[in-house]
Amino acid sequence: MIKKLILLLVCGIVLLLGIVLGRTLMVKSKQLEVSAIPHIDLDEVVVSRFSEAITYKTISWQDPSKMDSSEFFTFHDFLAEEFPLMDSLLEKQYINELTILYKWQGTDNGLKPVLFMAHQDVVPVDSAKLDLWEAPPFSGEVSEEYIHGRGTQDVKCQLMALHEAAECLLAKGYQPKRTMYFSFGHDEEIGGAEGAKKVAEYLEGNNIELEFLVDEGGTVLSGVVPGVSQPVAVVGTAEKGYVTFELVVNDKGGHSSMPPKETAIGILSNAVARLEANPYPMTITGVTGQLFDYIGPEMSFPMKMAMANRWLFKRLVINELSKGNSARATMHTTTAPTIIHAGTKENVLPTTAKAIVNHRILPGHTIEYLLQRDREVIDDERVEVKKHTMHEGTEASPVADINSESFKILQTTISEVFPDVIVAPFLDVGGTDSKHFHGVAKNVYRFQPIRMDSEALQRIHGNNEKHGIDNYKESINFFIRLIENSTSR
Repeated sequence: MIKKLILLLVCGIVLLLGIVLGRTLMVKSKQLEVSAIPHIDLDEVVVSRFSEAITYKTISWQDPSKMDSSEFFTFHDFLAEEFPLMDSLLEKQYINELTILYKWQGTDNGLKPVLFMAHQDVVPVDSAKLDLWEAPPFSGEVSEEYIHGRGTQDVKCQLMALHEAAECLLAKGYQPKRTMYFSFGHDEEIGGAEGAKKVAEYLEGNNIELEFLVDEGGTVLSGVVPGVSQPVAVVGTAEKGYVTFELVVNDKGGHSSMPPKETAIGILSNAVARLEANPYPMTITGVTGQLFDYIGPEMSFPMKMAMANRWLFKRLVINELSKGNSARATMHTTTAPTIIHAGTKENVLPTTAKAIVNHRILPGHTIEYLLQRDREVIDDERVEVKKHTMHEGTEASPVADINSESFKILQTTISEVFPDVIVAPFLDVGGTDSKHFHGVAKNVYRFQPIRMDSEALQRIHGNNEKHGIDNYKESINFFIRLIENSTSR
């Protein structure tokens, strides 16, 4: 009997190994076989124009009264002067005075138009950290390898590269078959409600349905994706939702010499601790699963085997990927307590304690679901959980079709211009202006053609923001080719 059980066990193990190895060997690369294209030689004037663009302090402040519109107006004048063909040959209009929308009319009205996006605004600079910058943040200083300053990565690099690409094609007399739009919002860093959202409403109001759009988002990552030695160009095919909850505890207060067993601060702290101790479960399905489908075939054999058999190695894969904050964020709805307010004096018990908790929402979850779950996890009637009044929240986006012709165009272009990279879909964990356009475009893609490593990622919205000169020229070549590929059919 024991021998039979051992034999059955051995047979089961052999069968399991056969299935695992068979599935691994059946995995095929999802990378396209395309030839690299020669890059256009670009004059150094493109660098000097980018440098000057950084000097305009087009800052978005959370407090609207701080916004200096004059910086945007002078930036508009600069763009019109430096890119005269775009300014004179394309149809241009201003949305809410500060957002720019261009239309380049195509020859075939039967083709749906495409939209290319970037934003003019940048985040403020921490004046207490200026010593951490290699060059003043609004100097646009050019060194041997870099252009320095706020906006060089996020995202005047994209705005200027799109201008350079369009101007170059116009100078050559290029005539697109497909109409294209260029949208350059002015308030993306504070949600885009007055810029990109109004552009989307304009398009919808004129019954304009887009074939696809490309906004900022994923980049060309080096040394960031676990198990992959090559750079990976990650294309955002979906975007997490965003909501902020407020936790409020009201108490009687009193003198600190006679405290109750639990103060308002203690009750609130326990509530926050429960949320952090009970994170939303992780998953490797959906867009994150598609990412692994694309990068798995390019990995070493052990990692390829794990990716091809996620049904078996799910827990192992999740445990390995969850070691990094960025990878972990792609696998679940995140919970981040960010602000706590309580108390007025060291010997006075607070009557009110408040905490702000920010969630980034995985596709498949909803704001209402998060609200109910947070209340259940906290499980304390003394803690009120409600949406913060400052922001209504945004649901997670729909997922773009990776089997569509538009994704193929984008993947082809990336492979032509960046022949050393792997292309893969991914879930954008941040927020972009593209979230406003799902009513006019089924396929929304988020990609910046800039090369980044883990150090460069830390500079976005941080200190010492800078962008490589050679990579900027690659970006211009990328958008020239993307416009050609997108609008020639």
